[in-house]
This record gives sequence, structure tokens and C-alpha cells, in this order.
Amino acid sequence: MRYVAICLLLANLAYFAWTLLQPGDTGLVNPAARQENLLNTGITLLSEYQPGTAEIDAQEQPLLCSRVSGLESVDAANSLMNAARQRGLQAQLELTGQSLPAQYRVYLPPASSRGIATITLDGLGERLAAENLAIETYLITRGPLENAVALGVFSELENAQRVRNQVRDMGYEPEIEEIPRSDGELLVWLKPTTSERVEESEWLDLSAERPALSRSENLCQTIALPTQFP
Repeated sequence: MRYVAICLLLANLAYFAWTLLQPGDTGLVNPAARQENLLNTGITLLSEYQPGTAEIDAQEQPLLCSRVSGLESVDAANSLMNAARQRGLQAQLELTGQSLPAQYRVYLPPASSRGIATITLDGLGERLAAENLAIETYLITRGPLENAVALGVFSELENAQRVRNQVRDMGYEPEIEEIPRSDGELLVWLKPTTSERVEESEWLDLSAERPALSRSENLCQTIALPTQFP
């Protein structure tokens, strides 16, 4: 029994000495481990959030569209929109006020040159005179329909179709264009595609031959219809 007691005493002394030699818990956490734990739980340190915020802000710069006024007719608006699209801008017509009944223009598609368009106009005039048809014809000299031969503008679609059919019977291929109308102001919206706003140089090019135009800038997302820019 004496030997058993001595063995137990020695074992207790050895265990007590072993516990004294173990490093205590200081309560400190490795910063790298803390950061890793934060990331694993979806939490981001403030020091890491600030650069990310700057990057997001740079990506969310508001896109500005130009609202152009001072247009005297739909033809003038179409001419401006055509010129804007040639410069890589998106363009859309807006009619303010109450809608009015549309008009219908009959025309021969634009020729490849002014000379060919003039020959076509003269030849058509002779054919109309020979058929004793009183159809007004003239050459369109500017805009998207430049070098087209106009055959009149009509308030009724039936009248436009009648003229189209008469000219078609002569071997030509006339088309009908619907012209929207309203009792309010004509506006054109211009939307940039490669920058945050319509550049001043682009606007100067567009307005150089259109001194009556003026523009203001608005946030693109405030424009009424989401389908405004196809």
C-alpha cells in the first residue's frame, strides 16, 4: 500500500508541473485570422469597403441625355436625328401636347445622286402629263429622304394609297411615310453611347447649320418611356 500511495503522489506532482508549463490563453486573436473569419461570414472591413465604394461610384455615374427644342417640323427633326445617328448617338422624336391625325407623304425612294434624282423627276413629270394626272412632284434636297422625289402629302391614307397606285402603274416603286403630328412642341432626345453625356463637340457639329436649336441635359432614366431608345 505504501508503494501505491507513493506512485499516486508522484503522478499528481507530475500532472501539476505539466499544467504549470502550458502557455496560457492571452485573449489575443491573430488579425489575419480575424479578417479571414470576417470574409467567411460575408462581413467586410471598413478599410476594405472604401476602395470598393469608390469603384462602384465610378461605375454609377449618371448618364445625361440632351433634350433638343426649336424644331420647326418633323422633317427638321428627322434630319437632326439622322445626323446624330451618323455620329453614333441614339435619337428619338417626342411630340408634346395633344396628338393630331397623322399625315401621309408619298415619295420615290432616294436616288444615289442629285443628278439621277433630277432625271427621275423630269421623266415622271412627263409621264404624269401624258396621263393627265395632277400630282404634285418635287425634289427633296435635305434630310433622311435627300434626293427622293416627293409625290404629295395627304391627310387621308386612302388618297395617299391612290396616288401610290397610279404612279406604281407607270413602273415606279413609290412608298408611303406616315408623319406624326401634335399641337405641342417637337422635341428630340439624344442619348450618348460611349460617354456619360453628349460631348460639346458633337453638339456643335449638329447645331452648326441649325442655329435655332437649343438643348438642355436631363438624366436619361427620367425620360418617360423606357422604349424611347430602341
